[in-house]
Amino acid sequence: MSRFPAPPLRYSNFMGLLKFFLISCVSLLCCPTAVFAQSTPPPLPTEKPAVFDGKRNPKEDKSRMSHMRDLSGMVQDDAGTPVEGAIVQLKDLKTGKMIDFITKKDGAYTFRELDMNIDYELTAKRDGLGDPVKKKLTKYDTRKPATLNFELQHKKQPS
Repeated sequence: MSRFPAPPLRYSNFMGLLKFFLISCVSLLCCPTAVFAQSTPPPLPTEKPAVFDGKRNPKEDKSRMSHMRDLSGMVQDDAGTPVEGAIVQLKDLKTGKMIDFITKKDGAYTFRELDMNIDYELTAKRDGLGDPVKKKLTKYDTRKPATLNFELQHKKQPS
């Protein structure tokens, strides 16, 4: 027989509830801090959102811009008329990524901030005109900005 009598049933229930209460309090205190530690603070009212508007930021690092260039040109038919609605496709030969530009009434296209250390392949095409025309802009072409014009031939009528 033990020296001490067994505690009454009420005491063990109280200790169980106390443990549950303490564990719950600790859990509630720890969980919100883990969630809020990963959230980002809201922007200040004076901060501007990061929006790309097509304009260059004059505060950009000059060293980054030193190896960047723009590429532009015209798409014309064999009569020298600008081709509206022609698709000029730029393919990065390093990654395979492609970007399309659809010409307006003036037949002009522009690709901005291309890396001068990468070779690009350009394709110009238009429904109703002849075969697509391909050209390359290589890293050895040091023009800043670069210009590549396309001339699309009219389809030959079968005789």
